[in-house]
Amino acid sequence: MTARTGVVGKVAIIHGAAPAPAAARPAVLPAPEAGDPVEALRRRLASKTAREHVVLDFLGDDLREAREALSVLQGYLGRIESVLADAEVSQQQLLALALGGGPVEQIDYLAEVLSNVRRRVAQVAARM
Repeated sequence: MTARTGVVGKVAIIHGAAPAPAAARPAVLPAPEAGDPVEALRRRLASKTAREHVVLDFLGDDLREAREALSVLQGYLGRIESVLADAEVSQQQLLALALGGGPVEQIDYLAEVLSNVRRRVAQVAARM
């Protein structure tokens, strides 16, 4: 078990979810995209310790999760806009949008993830 999967397993247990079995976890993480800014920073910090690289791993994960949460919110707003643009929109359709709750959980999750991003960026900056 690597330090990273051990931490992920501990976090999963704390949040009430069982960690993924070792067979379900990828042995090798997929290669980052060529223009990945976290990987560019990792290369500039090549002489740093493993701790900085772990923080960068978590930062990359947090950025990906923030993008995913934003995508859900963008989809929700797109659905609202398409209903509003409908020339034959009904009162019931509008009320369904207003009372449906929407992605409230995603908004809370996004706030949490953005807090993590800020903290991790500060951690990286402190070690430069």
